[in-house]
Amino acid sequence: MLLVLAPMLLHALPQFDSFDVPGFSRPVSGVWHTAATLKSPLPLGALGTGFVELTASGAFGAASVENDWLKPRPVEPESGFVLRIGGRTVELLPGRAAVPGARFWGHFPCADLDFGAAFGPVTAYLRAYAPLVPHDYDVSALPAVFFKFIVTNTGQDSVPAAIVLQWKRHEVKADAEATDGGYAVGGSGPDWTVLRQESKDGLLAATAECALAPGQTSEVTFALAWHFPEWNSSDGERLRHRYAEHYRDAEDALESALRRGAAIERALIRWQERIYASEISPMLQDALLNSLYVLARNSWWMDDGRFFLSESFTGCPITETFVCRFNGSFPLALLWPECEKATMAEFIRTQADSGQIAFGFGTPAGTRTPMWDLQRPIVSTEFVLTCWRNQVLWKDEAYLRAVYPAMKKALRYALTLDTDGDGLVNEAPGSATGFPANQYYDVWPWWGTSAYTGGISLAALHAAEAAATRTDDKAFADEVRGIRARAARAFDALLWNGAYYRLYNDPTNNRTSDTSLTNALCGQWFAYACGLGNILPERRVGGMIDTVFLGNVAATPYGAVNGVRPDGSIDDSFAAHSAVITIGEVWNFCAMTAFAGRKEEAVRLFEESYANIALRQGIPWNIPWSLKPDTGEISWGTHYYSNPCVWTLFQALQPKDYAALAVAP
Repeated sequence: MLLVLAPMLLHALPQFDSFDVPGFSRPVSGVWHTAATLKSPLPLGALGTGFVELTASGAFGAASVENDWLKPRPVEPESGFVLRIGGRTVELLPGRAAVPGARFWGHFPCADLDFGAAFGPVTAYLRAYAPLVPHDYDVSALPAVFFKFIVTNTGQDSVPAAIVLQWKRHEVKADAEATDGGYAVGGSGPDWTVLRQESKDGLLAATAECALAPGQTSEVTFALAWHFPEWNSSDGERLRHRYAEHYRDAEDALESALRRGAAIERALIRWQERIYASEISPMLQDALLNSLYVLARNSWWMDDGRFFLSESFTGCPITETFVCRFNGSFPLALLWPECEKATMAEFIRTQADSGQIAFGFGTPAGTRTPMWDLQRPIVSTEFVLTCWRNQVLWKDEAYLRAVYPAMKKALRYALTLDTDGDGLVNEAPGSATGFPANQYYDVWPWWGTSAYTGGISLAALHAAEAAATRTDDKAFADEVRGIRARAARAFDALLWNGAYYRLYNDPTNNRTSDTSLTNALCGQWFAYACGLGNILPERRVGGMIDTVFLGNVAATPYGAVNGVRPDGSIDDSFAAHSAVITIGEVWNFCAMTAFAGRKEEAVRLFEESYANIALRQGIPWNIPWSLKPDTGEISWGTHYYSNPCVWTLFQALQPKDYAALAVAP
């Protein structure tokens, strides 16, 4: 019944479309939402600066710019915009009703708001944007956001217009840690007079006024800037923002923002037009841009060059969980490679003498507490693969030679986790009952050799052999080649059940599961994405894809359920992970399917999944870890680091367009 109802429900919801908007030289794509259809606000912010949420009504939501990383706070009630145009007043303030007829289109880091007929003969249009420009590290660290209003008088009489941006800092509670810093607001426009004021209670205001002649179109751009330079990590390190190296205070940041605001908007449009020009579906275009919102919500960028993302500050706060960055760091490596290099350098700096790579750097917001032995069967092999991916993407031989010693040590450590000597890393549950499960599905224990963990280790052997060959380490290349051949034979013998790769097999203890895991071939997905090609026989990969579509995909109208038994029933043995839809894992499977040549099926499944998120649930800027398969609603997690893996579907469908983005326009 669900399969029948889902398409019917979508008819009552907003839809994806192509349309023209100001500033763009070509049609764009996306969804025009109303306040009633959108449940997640868009975070306006750049790399490590904090963010300010913008809701579909045009009011501000919560903010983290005062370093409120773990608990972003709602802005003060006075913070927002007041528009007085032609005798009509609209207040875009928290708690106010949405403007009737207004509509909202988000294309991160931008959001457009069309006010419809709110001002009679005057049309008003807002473009809010953050300075998050690929390959521009100076701009992408600017602690400011912009609001450009475009107003047109279509009437026969002159019309007075006044727009006010006002902002108030949170009151510092007596028991709270004092945070030094402040805000600044301002604006500029060729036809507008802008006055800045500060009231006795600390309310900042920038008021722009203009008399609109009949037929006149005029623009005014406001900026909100902030400067809260220091904070403490949860493990006691005093940290300082990268932006504090460039701006003395909020006024300094505001001056820079107003001077460069128009150029920043043009740069954002130029790079987004490269996405809209690609021959991919409107839904995928939308997902690519909006998946980047986690960079604003979850990132730190310090003055010493370190760059970190949280697994999710507000969902599962761990700094740089490697198993999440394995999935979610693709656009970072593509669009801000220096930030990717900085993060990987920290993993190398903290690598254990044994070669083990840290799981992360501390929780809930740590920086100097490497976490060991968590999900160890996959972390070090994923590190090897990520290093190789970066070299392939950047075509940087110097980078490869610099990271190769760490890759080699990490692989040698991983091979110590091959407990049966067949070349594949084995599962290592943390107790007799299986907890912690010590792999990505950490409340769903597996035993012996699994398709997921074993496949990642097989892919890492391919990557290590390629890296050893490229760096002229012939002895290690030969050694790994032999292990790889043995591992490939074992993978087939232990896991292929005649139709697909089973979940796991533990012959020593007579434990096996023929559950079909949607992303069982995670290693094959990553191998495709980093140029290693087929690490498994093509026909076997095809059999796995067929099984997932017949079982996992058929079990829900909203993507694919993680685990499905051979009889088609959902594996509810460890329901929190086995019986849910993990969004990033579905999108990895879509990308693998496309890499394997089945592009139409891949796109169709992706669109079923994303339509639920963006249209039915209205949460394109709150994509969680998992969804409920019967309703499509959030099951667990918020704002997950791993979900930008959707960029690999773009890579699979349009590899030239994807690779071209590695170079600034």
